[in-house]
Amino acid sequence: MLHKQRGLGLIQVAIIMASLAAIAMAFLMSARHERNFFAEGLGKLTGKAPASASASASAAPAVPAAPAGVLRKCVIDGKTVLSDVDCKDGKVVKAIDTRGIEAPKMPKPDPADSAPQSATDKMIEKATR
Repeated sequence: MLHKQRGLGLIQVAIIMASLAAIAMAFLMSARHERNFFAEGLGKLTGKAPASASASASAAPAVPAAPAGVLRKCVIDGKTVLSDVDCKDGKVVKAIDTRGIEAPKMPKPDPADSAPQSATDKMIEKATR
């Protein structure tokens, strides 16, 4: 007698795993681009713009410029940027002045190498050649 097996079939498991992989890929892509694709997709479905994008888009043109030389970390259109324009929720960032990579300095010659060789040292060197 054949008994019918209960549970999920192979095709159903494959569909579930493919959908989980697609969700994980969307999460990784949104993290890489510093955007929230899930919130944007939900906003498109409901017809409302995400709260962070609408607040920064409406506040950006009306805000006057900040003093020169001050950088702020702001979120504009879902992306984190460094800007010299004052933004609503921006934090002041101190710039670190780096000098870049310095070339390695040549080591100073050993004083023993610059001294004239004695006769014994010359004989030893000649014998080892």
